[in-house]
Amino acid sequence: MARVVLFPQNMSHAEPLRRPYLLVAEDDADLRSLLAGAFERVGYTVVECANGAELVEHLQPAIDGAIETDILAVVTDVRMPGVTGISILEGLHQLGVKIPTFMITAFGSPTLHRRAAQLGIVSSFDKPLDIEKLVGAVVDTVGIH
Repeated sequence: MARVVLFPQNMSHAEPLRRPYLLVAEDDADLRSLLAGAFERVGYTVVECANGAELVEHLQPAIDGAIETDILAVVTDVRMPGVTGISILEGLHQLGVKIPTFMITAFGSPTLHRRAAQLGIVSSFDKPLDIEKLVGAVVDTVGIH
């Protein structure tokens, strides 16, 4: 299958993990670490992405059409430097890549939430967010592996 690149950037490929994991993309390092810790406490392996470009890099196996992917779900901020969470959702939707995705944002609006729903988002959470509710939504959707 031909390689599809969502965004024209020269990026090295991230090495996929050998067990199921969550991708957490958030440009605020403290919040990203807090989210990763919350997911790890309930048993998930977490790969942290500091921006949208890193998220795309880790999503590349799914983008390339890998039938078997170890990505359980994606938790992404909407506004990040470079590649935004919404543009990633649009690209995945356009390519037909179906990975349960959860959106977090400090800039929630009815229009944004509607657009995210059209793109197949599982749930969206406005900041300041209730991390326990986010973790519960992920657990309810994908279970713990």
